[in-house]
Amino acid sequence: MTKDQELLDQLAQLLYMKKSKKFYADKLGLTEDDITHMLIDVRKRMLDRDLSTYLKENIEDEVIKFEEDVAKGTGELIFNSKDEIRTLDELIEKCKIDTDKWDVIRYVQNYWGNNDYPHWQVKAWLGKKSNEQVFQDKFIEFLSSYSPVAGDIPSPKTKSGKYSACLIINKQDAHLNKYDTNGENFLLERFSNILEKTETIVNQAEVSNNLENIVYILGSDEFNSEWMGTTTKGTIQENILTYHTAFEYICNHEVDVITMLLQHSRNIEIVFVPGNHDEYAGWHLVNWLKTYFRQINRISFDISPKYRKYVSYGSTAIMFNHGDAIKPEKLAGIFPIEYKEEWSQHEHFIIMTGDKHSELSQDFNGIKFYRLPALTTATSKWEDKNGFVGAKAEVNGFLIDEKYGITNIFKQYL
Repeated sequence: MTKDQELLDQLAQLLYMKKSKKFYADKLGLTEDDITHMLIDVRKRMLDRDLSTYLKENIEDEVIKFEEDVAKGTGELIFNSKDEIRTLDELIEKCKIDTDKWDVIRYVQNYWGNNDYPHWQVKAWLGKKSNEQVFQDKFIEFLSSYSPVAGDIPSPKTKSGKYSACLIINKQDAHLNKYDTNGENFLLERFSNILEKTETIVNQAEVSNNLENIVYILGSDEFNSEWMGTTTKGTIQENILTYHTAFEYICNHEVDVITMLLQHSRNIEIVFVPGNHDEYAGWHLVNWLKTYFRQINRISFDISPKYRKYVSYGSTAIMFNHGDAIKPEKLAGIFPIEYKEEWSQHEHFIIMTGDKHSELSQDFNGIKFYRLPALTTATSKWEDKNGFVGAKAEVNGFLIDEKYGITNIFKQYL
């Protein structure tokens, strides 16, 4: 087939779109005068052959348009198909959409044919995946084939003469891999100290009560930065180790802590609360832990990325939030609205946050607000320069009685 014949065939296939000569010329890289002369030849060829039959035999699945707006991170695609596209997966496969780069935001399909010549055209709008989303997708893919798993850990025996209670261990602002300007940068020592102090609090709580449940809050700036070495919004941080090494170390540290907690409570509830330094890294951590402890039914995980989490025990309802974006009084206003279905079933209401690295307690018409001090013992250059020093790092434990709410607050300085 000569080049002229190929162009005539291509023009014949485009005619069903019923566009202007300029459109056909742009599509084929010709002038409008060229198209005028070619149309004469195409019509002559069609005198002895029905156009629809010709097109039906020659039409092919084809992406006829793809445009990308680099600045906005969007794309637009038009696809001609011999057959109806029935699913999103089929559209992705036929159009060869790179799902590592794009999400299909929306698509519409129109039937343009007739009984003798059925054909469809699909228009799809695409959104470019963020680096964070790509990273998370690959991380979840990795976890799907992850094989190591925690072994069985016997639950503690209930001691007679003691009431059941819930212990809240709220891990706020640990910044475990944060570089310390004073030179205290031995990561394993930080882990050991936190584990020891946490176990001390658990032992203190067991003196008076059987621990029916331990609520363990993770996220909330446990990492000092995301994998790119900045806070979630992009502020550069100085860390001790690379992200990958720190992630491995911190995962192992949390395995030690959770294993210890399992020896002291019948049930462990692990709740992810996003921080402003590690919104994604913290989410990766709890997903990894959920995979590792997947065979232990005494552990439950709340890994959703919501910024406010709610936990109930007996007559007490508790809101958890990192505290970086919403002021205490506004959180107190949100609490009864978001938790309205369960609100009337409780008598005691608590809000717990962190972020500011200092302690604060307030009462908002019966809603107890606690801002917890940080667990980090490290001081950055910025903190040293601006005089944000002197606050003591500490682990806190709140003992919740089924009927009376908070009956004890335990503190261990790091």
